[in-house]
Amino acid sequence: MAQPRLSGLARIVVLVVVAAAATLVYQYRRGAPAAFHPRPGMTETAGAADFFSPADNLERLDLEQLNRAQRTIDVAMYAFTDKYMADQLVAQAGRGIRIRIYRDRSQFEDEQRNAANHNSQSITEIFRGQSNIQLRVKGSRELMHLKAYLVDGTVLRDGSANWSPSGLKRQDNNARFTTDPAQIKAFQQVFEQMWSRADNREIQ
Repeated sequence: MAQPRLSGLARIVVLVVVAAAATLVYQYRRGAPAAFHPRPGMTETAGAADFFSPADNLERLDLEQLNRAQRTIDVAMYAFTDKYMADQLVAQAGRGIRIRIYRDRSQFEDEQRNAANHNSQSITEIFRGQSNIQLRVKGSRELMHLKAYLVDGTVLRDGSANWSPSGLKRQDNNARFTTDPAQIKAFQQVFEQMWSRADNREIQ
């Protein structure tokens, strides 16, 4: 039995559909870069990876790493206005993950004012009532300019990207992930020193 042939119009329709599908696949892959899958004890050379926005979607990478947490997340973040990141932390806190967040004073106060002026919910309000989320703000006006977090004491992320939609997806920024024990220990020491400052403001 002879196979039916496609008309000229049908061929055009098929080509358009195939081209559209290929474009969607390309855009998805571009928006979802290869993830960093750490292995405990990896050396600095083998256990580190750099990603760069806007070519890489750093928001997706950070969300994926936070989702892997089993025990703790320690965050030192200069700017924090990305509500997807805040919602992810609330979800993790609901699973019993203990979360500590350390903020810069001036940036924190600016974000609170902006939220109030625009009648919108601030990140602090999203965290309110979450017993597993602790939030402290530096007392001094000298900048706390880190953009870093540590998951379970095993995976450190630092770099130039703040937790804002533009910083994670549109600006020229980087996020670096490492399992290097020396770098993790250095961050832990610095974080504990910042967290323990006598003049810190305890938000919750």
